[in-house]
Amino acid sequence: MVAKHILSGACLAFMVSCLGWAPSTAQSKKQLAAEIAAIMADYQAVGAAVAVVKDNKVVYSKSFGWKDTAARERLEPGDIFRIASISKSFTATGIMQLVEAGKLSLDDDVGELIGFPVRNPNFPDSVITLEMVLSHRSSISDENGYFTLDVFNPDKDPNWAKAYNDYAPGRTINIAISILTWPAPSWKNIPANAWITTYGGIYFSR
Repeated sequence: MVAKHILSGACLAFMVSCLGWAPSTAQSKKQLAAEIAAIMADYQAVGAAVAVVKDNKVVYSKSFGWKDTAARERLEPGDIFRIASISKSFTATGIMQLVEAGKLSLDDDVGELIGFPVRNPNFPDSVITLEMVLSHRSSISDENGYFTLDVFNPDKDPNWAKAYNDYAPGRTINIAISILTWPAPSWKNIPANAWITTYGGIYFSR
């Protein structure tokens, strides 16, 4: 339930920021607040931060609910959310924009991008591409943690090999899926060549 509360708040901030319109009148702001309150009630969200961006400018910003329910401390616009894997949505979007601009390729060797070899020691000849990382098919695991790239850097961590699974990079595996929007699209509506990113709520196809 706690995860649900946190996820709801983070998703609200992301979804409303994507609306692309500005509540310019007192009535529209009141209507927006009522709609957000209804969404929070549906998801039992404790708190939510909302931002509306138009023409690269924040035109509306407001916080709803509580930062600390026990202390009855209200959530403020400057408070920070730990958005966890929702960050994958922003990261993937930024990378795909660079791909569209021709500055990156989904076929790029990740090791060449980050400055050290990225190879599963069980499959040393298999290149791990940017697409594999985005689609959770890189064979990299979180066995050594995931707060720094050093955990799978051979020059930094003597246990770097433990940061890889025993299946080949690029292999499709069964994964748990959490879609950002709800209700989730059915499997029949997802393209056959689409790769799902877990807990980020996005998919892309080539």
